[in-house]
Amino acid sequence: MPTQNFFDLKLTKPTPGKVVRGFRRNFKLTQQELAQVTGIAETNLSAIENDKVELGVRRAVLIAAAFGVDPSLILFPHGYVAPYESEVRAVQAAATRLKAKKKVGC
Repeated sequence: MPTQNFFDLKLTKPTPGKVVRGFRRNFKLTQQELAQVTGIAETNLSAIENDKVELGVRRAVLIAAAFGVDPSLILFPHGYVAPYESEVRAVQAAATRLKAKKKVGC
């Protein structure tokens, strides 16, 4: 089922590109109109929406400004940790061991 607008994202696994497309459609904007507002090339917007390129912080900030939302809604549709949960746990465990060894913040 293709994403029709932002509110349909719960039906699919959201990616930053799908979130951008969902917001854009929800606001009834074309890619050309969003390109004019943000200064991001229409071809780049298409690639972002199709998850062919990384969104990046700068573009997320500009796109979020166009929609009046926080960029984190676009950059992290699963939250900050979810996609990297196992890596985050490993880093947290290693940091805890290191702090204990150095007796820092314990």
